[in-house]
Amino acid sequence: MGSVALLFAFLAILNAAGQVPPVVAVAEFSTVGTASAHLLRDLESPSAQLVRILVGHRIPGLRILPVDQVHRVARELGFRPEELYIWTGRAAAVARAAGASWIVTGRWTHLDLDGLSLPAGDSRVPAVSLAHAALQVRVVEATTQRILLEETFAATRADGRGTAALVEAVEAVLLRAARRIAGLLASSTQFDGPGEGSL
Repeated sequence: MGSVALLFAFLAILNAAGQVPPVVAVAEFSTVGTASAHLLRDLESPSAQLVRILVGHRIPGLRILPVDQVHRVARELGFRPEELYIWTGRAAAVARAAGASWIVTGRWTHLDLDGLSLPAGDSRVPAVSLAHAALQVRVVEATTQRILLEETFAATRADGRGTAALVEAVEAVLLRAARRIAGLLASSTQFDGPGEGSL
């Protein structure tokens, strides 16, 4: 049996026993200090992408709050994305106010897109874009403010389609982060009931 099948079987047993994984909130990720975040402004937000990927894992019993709800709660409390990553107390407060037991926060340290091309007038090779994306991720438990996961995910992409390279790098980072967060859920062997998960 593969690892994914084992994960689903494990969570299905917990769900059948009336014990379910925690309710998860995903906060807006900070882009402070990044060079090319503006290129992603009109696209699906990275936090929304992460939620979509996690939902796609189809983990039995897992409930992920809508990102708009989490972002609205953070704004109502007056917290910026960079504050939620730095201060676990503020992240935990947002999670509790939103009705979540875990909250995922993030800070992009790199969203960079560099154009590489031949000198002007030389058309032998098309321009190439080199993109680098790096995201620091934390998963915080609302009740205790404990950091359950703290890890950095990075990816580099190069192609001749400009902004597409950055989009691909961001997607690769989010896929890796989602797999790691799903693994954290799998390693949670003790749940206190709906919305009260702990390690």
